[in-house]
Amino acid sequence: MMNSKRKYNFIWILGLTFLLVITTYVQVIAAPDMKSISVVMDDNYPPYSFRNTQGELQGITVDQWKHFERMTGIKVNITGMAWNQAYQSMIQGKFDVIDTISYREERAKFLDYSEPYATIEVPIFFHKNISGITDVNSLKGFRVAAKKGDICISVLKENGITDIDEYETAEAIVQAAKDNKLALFVMGKPPALYYLYKMAIHDEFNYTSSSVYTSQFFRAVNKGNSGLLTTLNEGFAKISKSDYQAINNQWFGSNMPIHEILLFRVIIIIGGAVFLLGLLLFAWNRTLQRMVKQRTCELFYALEAKERTEAEIRSLNTELEKRVIERTVQLEDLNSELEESNAMLEEQIGKREKVEEEIRHLNEVLEDKVKIRTSQLDELNTVLEEQNELLRESQRVASLGSYVTDLKTREWKCTQELYEVLGIDAAYPHTKEGWLGIVHPDWRDQLSNYFLDITKEQQRFDFEYKIIRLNDKAERWVHELGKIEFDHQHQAVRLIGMIQDITDRKRAEEKILYLSFHDQLTGLYNRRFFEEELKRLDVPGNYPLALVMGDVNGLKLINDSFGHATGDELLKSVAEVLGKGCRNDDIIARLGGDEFVMLLPKTDTEETEQILKRITTLALQKRVGSIEISISFGYEIKRSQEKNILELFKKAEDCMYKKKLFEGPSIRGKTIETIISTLHEKNRREEQHSHRVSELCQRMGEALGLREGEVQELKSVGLLHDIGKIAIDENILNKPEKLTSDEWEEIKRHPEIGYRILSTASGMGEIAEYVLAHHERLDGSGYPKGLKGSGIPIQARIIAIADAYDAMTSARSYRGALSDEVAVEELKKNAGTQFDSDLVNLFIDNVIHSPQKT
Repeated sequence: MMNSKRKYNFIWILGLTFLLVITTYVQVIAAPDMKSISVVMDDNYPPYSFRNTQGELQGITVDQWKHFERMTGIKVNITGMAWNQAYQSMIQGKFDVIDTISYREERAKFLDYSEPYATIEVPIFFHKNISGITDVNSLKGFRVAAKKGDICISVLKENGITDIDEYETAEAIVQAAKDNKLALFVMGKPPALYYLYKMAIHDEFNYTSSSVYTSQFFRAVNKGNSGLLTTLNEGFAKISKSDYQAINNQWFGSNMPIHEILLFRVIIIIGGAVFLLGLLLFAWNRTLQRMVKQRTCELFYALEAKERTEAEIRSLNTELEKRVIERTVQLEDLNSELEESNAMLEEQIGKREKVEEEIRHLNEVLEDKVKIRTSQLDELNTVLEEQNELLRESQRVASLGSYVTDLKTREWKCTQELYEVLGIDAAYPHTKEGWLGIVHPDWRDQLSNYFLDITKEQQRFDFEYKIIRLNDKAERWVHELGKIEFDHQHQAVRLIGMIQDITDRKRAEEKILYLSFHDQLTGLYNRRFFEEELKRLDVPGNYPLALVMGDVNGLKLINDSFGHATGDELLKSVAEVLGKGCRNDDIIARLGGDEFVMLLPKTDTEETEQILKRITTLALQKRVGSIEISISFGYEIKRSQEKNILELFKKAEDCMYKKKLFEGPSIRGKTIETIISTLHEKNRREEQHSHRVSELCQRMGEALGLREGEVQELKSVGLLHDIGKIAIDENILNKPEKLTSDEWEEIKRHPEIGYRILSTASGMGEIAEYVLAHHERLDGSGYPKGLKGSGIPIQARIIAIADAYDAMTSARSYRGALSDEVAVEELKKNAGTQFDSDLVNLFIDNVIHSPQKT
């Protein structure tokens, strides 16, 4: 029995050992030894990843990667950039890992995801002056802001919210909120609260208690890279929970709003209760004090009133005795006054005679004043006539005339100014029939019906309508204002009013109306008109209804290279091609930027394909300068009322973007070829210079012993290094005199322009980096980024030497070509500061002094 148990234990231990070996073997296979990992992440999602005031990347995810680096010994190179750029760079294979990414089904086609490490709530933030915002449905009718590329945009659109402003970063959204450019936005709670507090506007915004959605943060690798994914999961699993908690406390502790901390809430509640109890005790004490004080005052006032009453009685007795004495004295004085009155009567008779004399004098003065007043009235009549003349002139200038109509006889009279407005003279019949002869036929019934309505309701006359002016037969708009007078039986007896010519105003209004529904650049309908027409045409009578989305390929590249004026011409040409390719009843609109949309009523799939084929043929026949027109299309057909029109729009857009993925890179490549050709046509000297630098770079690569592919890449970089000069003014490029400081600053833009041009082309990302750095200097004094030493790619250091050597040994408009000896001395002189010393020596020995050169 004992032997059997030992045997059983031995077999159990042997099995565990075998399982451990197998697991270790699998791990070794799954997790190959690696020395470094390149990681890209969003650089604007605090507190997970964001930049400090010095521009350095920091945050929770950065600290977690540092722990990962210590736990695994693997060097981690972290790069932060705008989210859309980070995602595109990962898809293009420029990085091993992308961080701060949430799961989406379409992304899973290209990426494999790690375990989630953070849960992000995404509520709706809204200004405190806005009420009723509780969930996504309450956003209808509002304009909402969101971060470009965020899942919340898809969630909003799925819930019918399409009026969305997309911003590059979370900080840009909150800055716009601070600048009062927006009042609602949807964003992850951590970065939103961080920037609201940072910009001191947290008291201005509230957020919903429920989230639009809740997402999780993952780390992802390219599809199929299971070894790297295993390394990530195991490496981050080695970090202890306490370390994770310490990282979270460090960042959330410094940024979390105090009102969201539980301890703070408990302290506030207890403190509030204590304060309320103290306040109640204080109020009760004050009430008792007031009651005692009030009672004391009442007793004091009662005693004082008693004493005052007794004093008043004594005073009244004294006053009564005094008045009896005074009354006796008054009676005695009255007798004396009667005697004096008789004497005064005689005196008044004398005064009356004097007053009558004064009245006679006043009559004479009044007659003089009447004469003066008559003269003043004559002067006033003159002024009044002048004012009337000014009024008539003002009416003439304002195309305004007055009239009066007897509603019983239907006869009317008017001012001379109204004759000019109507194009008639005094001989014209001033009757109802004569008036209707001036009114435009399309407006006669409307005018008559309006007059009957306002007469019935006893309202003022206020109506705009058209007339046909008789003297020149011109159609004019007029505005009539008038008042109807009624007799005591409520019968309309007279109409008094004025008429003004408002044709110019109406035309201005029509122009404004036109502009409100049309794109100003292309003349096509705009988004506002398209949305209205979409509602009007979405009826069974127009099914099948085709919705076509179009996007102009390479517009940004053309704008960067040839300028926005050329880009505008391209958009106008696209609008012209779409107009010619579609039918008269089709609706064509520009949604904005490089996007166009077409609504094709009663159009099935086959007919839609024919229309798009016709447009594509017309586009191939038209060019803007040397630039080809390329448009990617996508469409969807609505055949029944059950299908949602917004879903139709989204499917057409998705189809268009899929085609753009295949057509875009080819067009960008052709555009770059056009740019090079155009640059060389502008300046033949640049063409020769580029080919010479390309040859020197090729020979330098061969001297370094680079592989054939690397040599060819170096040769291509030499040919393309000055492609950014396409955007520099031709007069500056060909200027024979010395450049001014402003012109030199313009020239120094060409590496950045070249980088933007080349970085848009598939597979040319590294070449773009070399072109960007070819004017950097070894000591860090170069441009545009001020790189130094090994921070400058070796390809860029080679181009710098070849570019400088060819510039010195080629003739310029302001000097002749320098000899090889002078050029070599100049290279040696600047070796170590401007140029790489080792590369300069190699260039002199193996390129300049090589047998090939001779």
